[in-house]
Amino acid sequence: MENSLETFVIEEKDLELVISEQKLGALTTNAKEIKSLVEKILPNYDIANYNESNIDVAKKDKATLNKASKVLNDKRIELEKEFMEPFSEFKEIINDTCKLIKTATDKIDSVVKESEAKEKESKKIEIGKFWDAQDFNLVSIYKIFDEKWLNKTAKMKDVQKEILEKISKIKDYIITIEAIGSDIDLLKSLYLDTLNLNSTIQYANTLKQNRETAQKEAEARAKEVAPVEAVAKMEVVVDDNPFEEAKTEPQAVSTEATVVSTEPKKELLTRTMKVIGTYAQLVALGNFMNDNGITFEKIENGTV
Repeated sequence: MENSLETFVIEEKDLELVISEQKLGALTTNAKEIKSLVEKILPNYDIANYNESNIDVAKKDKATLNKASKVLNDKRIELEKEFMEPFSEFKEIINDTCKLIKTATDKIDSVVKESEAKEKESKKIEIGKFWDAQDFNLVSIYKIFDEKWLNKTAKMKDVQKEILEKISKIKDYIITIEAIGSDIDLLKSLYLDTLNLNSTIQYANTLKQNRETAQKEAEARAKEVAPVEAVAKMEVVVDDNPFEEAKTEPQAVSTEATVVSTEPKKELLTRTMKVIGTYAQLVALGNFMNDNGITFEKIENGTV
């Protein structure tokens, strides 16, 4: 070669393999005759020919066939190694040569990757500056960043267009969430964390269903307590309230100046009455009397 070692550059044509001599091995054997013989004789070894009465013959025939098969295959392996030896040497040389080339390409690849990493970092900084210029602070750029933007095939104008579209979509979705009308701050926080409108709306529906369930439960509980409270209020105003003091006829008022005490009488009275209601209502009535300092006893079978 005319090129010196210092200036020599490997080209694809320099590594083109030239075969100066090639001889395909010729192998003449009686392999086909052996196969034909086996196919002809094997019926004599059919399983129907063996039983308990000639088990020794069966064992002998089995050993004979296995030995013949092993001798035949061992000879095939021996010939194969001999036949393939020239090609094995050739294959090893080619493999070693390819490994030497890969050692060089691996080193070159490290330089290429380092250069590509610098280019991507520079592009990432440029994208970051464009993002900052939009003055959009609802989410960070890392929430919407797409690694494909750093590829050489991704043009900056296309990247910028995609960023503006993402910002516009987030703003539109925030308006959609605000239209829900309840739990706005919570739902906004969830959306801005996941940027998934579907899951956010599903969560809003769950909150709504939970509120409706809680409200129905409270209304049902209130209906159980209301009759007891109504009875308690009614007993206070009716004339025949068993806890009300007996009425007295109005007395003549002296024209002389007197001091009249407005303090209610503290005399303890006893009233016996029968109360009918649900278990919850009776419990509520008992709580009412306890809260108001009224002493009562349970009467069973007419006995205190």
